[in-house]
Amino acid sequence: MYKLAKIMLVAFSIIFVGCASSPSYTSLKGMPADVPLQTVELTGDNCEWIPSTIKVEKGSHVILKIKSVDWDYNFRMKGYDLQFEIPKGETVTAEFYTPDKGEFEFGCYIEEGLRYTWGGMVGKVIVE
Repeated sequence: MYKLAKIMLVAFSIIFVGCASSPSYTSLKGMPADVPLQTVELTGDNCEWIPSTIKVEKGSHVILKIKSVDWDYNFRMKGYDLQFEIPKGETVTAEFYTPDKGEFEFGCYIEEGLRYTWGGMVGKVIVE
């Protein structure tokens, strides 16, 4: 009986810790090993992205930590396979690889069938 209770406690702990961790989304296709790592923080507050422009280096592995202060926001980044929700009061982590220079829009979007439009909260990632 004690052994069964111990096994159940371990299983519950694993499930609880897994559910409590922040969600993470990735777009790392084609990323070679040992590329530079950049961490960037982004906040959704009062229907704005702070900062609204993010600069990163070409050839980097970017970890983007996105926090929502006041609402549930959704997030999409053009040019990368990143699309997810950010619940109010939580931080979501997204990772992507920057193989090419350019400007890539991100924002809160409105779905219209199979299409989407930006909902007013738009920013950009500049890969230099």
